[in-house]
Amino acid sequence: MPSNADIVDAMSDAIARGDALTIMGLVSRDICWTAHAADPGDVPWFGVFRGKRELVGLFEAFTTVQYTDVSRKAMLVDGDLVMTWVHVAFIGPTGRPGETDEALIWRLADGKVVSVDVFFDTAAVAAAFG
Repeated sequence: MPSNADIVDAMSDAIARGDALTIMGLVSRDICWTAHAADPGDVPWFGVFRGKRELVGLFEAFTTVQYTDVSRKAMLVDGDLVMTWVHVAFIGPTGRPGETDEALIWRLADGKVVSVDVFFDTAAVAAAFG
């Protein structure tokens, strides 16, 4: 069975490729993905996405931008908890650039991702949509 770090790596790679089939195989049926933001309406992927059906919409929202850099800076693993620090740069749908560092807290159970909490500079991301 792959380690939790391997599962997060596979999930991150699948997200970068836009590989929905792999993503759905790596998450639990009741996945909860939360992109913490004060104003969830500013960007299509801000807010809470519950279950595989809503997760599909989240990853479709990611296609509204052109990613120019997605680089992991660090990963910490403690049992079923994995934390990653990622630098993300992109061109928003308005043509404006956006850039932020993200801290992602991944919780896993029985070899599946059950929740992800994402913390980032929401104002910097929203500016690329404004």
